[in-house]
Amino acid sequence: MQKLMDVGDVFESKEHGTIIVGINPILASLDRIGDCIVVRTPKHKELELEVVSVQVSNSPTDKKMLGICLGKSVKPSNIPLGSVVYTVS
Repeated sequence: MQKLMDVGDVFESKEHGTIIVGINPILASLDRIGDCIVVRTPKHKELELEVVSVQVSNSPTDKKMLGICLGKSVKPSNIPLGSVVYTVS
């Protein structure tokens, strides 16, 4: 597994479900739609989740901000801030 980002924000969209947001300073692109990621919570619980969509944008400090939509398969309350997201190879 490779670390993708720390979860800096989690919210729910009525239309799209749960979305997690974080920063990856070196990411050039991400094409993980349909792939699985692992979210490890601060209490070391691991959630394997399917990626519904991804948004990559530049932050004001030129880091890559990631928004990963997980759909309605998980509630935002199940992903606390400080969780870490990993790719599944």
